[in-house]
Amino acid sequence: NLLLELSGNSLAVTATDLDVTIQCNSAADVKVSGSAAVSAHKLFDIVRLLPEADIHFKSGSGNWIHINCERSRFKIASLSKDDFPDIPSLGGQTLTLPASALRYMISRSIFAITQEESRYTLNGALMIIQPDRMVMVTTDGHRLVLITHAIEMPGLDEEIRVLVPKKTLVELSKITAEDILSVEFGRSENHLFFQAGDRLLISRVLTGQFPNYEMVIPRGNHRLVLLNTLDFADALRRVAVMADDQSHAVRFSISDSQIDISSVSTDYGEARESLPVIYDGDPLEIGFNAVYLLDFLNAVDTEQVRLELKDQETQGLLRPEVLEEYDYSYVVMPMKL
Repeated sequence: NLLLELSGNSLAVTATDLDVTIQCNSAADVKVSGSAAVSAHKLFDIVRLLPEADIHFKSGSGNWIHINCERSRFKIASLSKDDFPDIPSLGGQTLTLPASALRYMISRSIFAITQEESRYTLNGALMIIQPDRMVMVTTDGHRLVLITHAIEMPGLDEEIRVLVPKKTLVELSKITAEDILSVEFGRSENHLFFQAGDRLLISRVLTGQFPNYEMVIPRGNHRLVLLNTLDFADALRRVAVMADDQSHAVRFSISDSQIDISSVSTDYGEARESLPVIYDGDPLEIGFNAVYLLDFLNAVDTEQVRLELKDQETQGLLRPEVLEEYDYSYVVMPMKL
C-alpha cells in the first residue's frame, strides 16, 4: 500500500518494504486533513491513465476513497494509517552531501556489489565520510571499487562509516537524478536518512564487518599499460565471445607496445586480437575475467585507462588516465592460465 497523508497545503505519499522507505511531498489544495493507505498498484494504474487535470480525493463511508478527475470516477478500498508500518524519524544532526558526487560515485561502484545474498556485508557499499573527503567502496570478493572525492564537510569532527544496501543506492541515484544540488544525510542506530528536495529516503543499515579494503589495494604494481578505453572494450567484447561460459577467462600477452588478447573454449573454438598500447616493460602473460573488466570500462568516461600489473598472481589495478575530481581505482583478481 501507499500511505496518503493530507495536511496544510501538501500531500505526503509514503511507500515501504520495511528495508527501504520513500516519502514524497506534493502541493495540494486540502479542504480537510486526513490519511489513508491504498493499493499502490491500483492507485498508480488509475493515475497514469487519467487526463492531465486536477485529481480530487474524498473519503467516503466505510473504508472507501473516492477519486474523481474530470469525467472519470473511481472508488478504491483503503486502510487506516494505524495499519501502515511506523516510519522511522530522524532527530539528530545532518550533513549536506553534494548530489552530483553521490550519483557519480554510485554509478561507478554499484556494479561490483556481490549478487550473493548470503554474503550479507557485501550486499551494499561502504560509505565513509570524513572532514575532508567522501569514500565509497564495493566488492564481491573477486573485484573491488574504491572511489574518493575530496570535499570539505563543515561541522564534521569524526569519521562516519556506514554500510548502505544496494537497493538503497539504486533509489538514491534515482532521487538525485533531477535538478537536485544537495542531499541531507543523517543516521540513527538502525536507519539512514537521505533528504533530496521533497523526497525522503529511509534505509535500514547493513550490519556486520566490511572487509579491510586497504589490504586488497596492490602497492607494488610497477608494470604500466596505457590503453585506449573504447578500443580496449571493443576488443574484449569480441574476444569474450569465444571465452568459457562459466569463467569468462581471457589471456593477456603483453609485450613492447602491444597487447594480445585471446580466449579459448573447448566447445566452440578460440579468438585472438592485438592492440597497440603504451608499454615499456618486460613481457607478461596474465588472465582476467572479461566481464569484470568490461564492467569497469563501461563505467569510466575517460579516453584512456591505466592497467597496473606486477606478475601473474598479483591483482591488477585499473584507473582512468585523467580524473581530477575523483580518485577512482578498480582492483580485479587474476585468473590462472
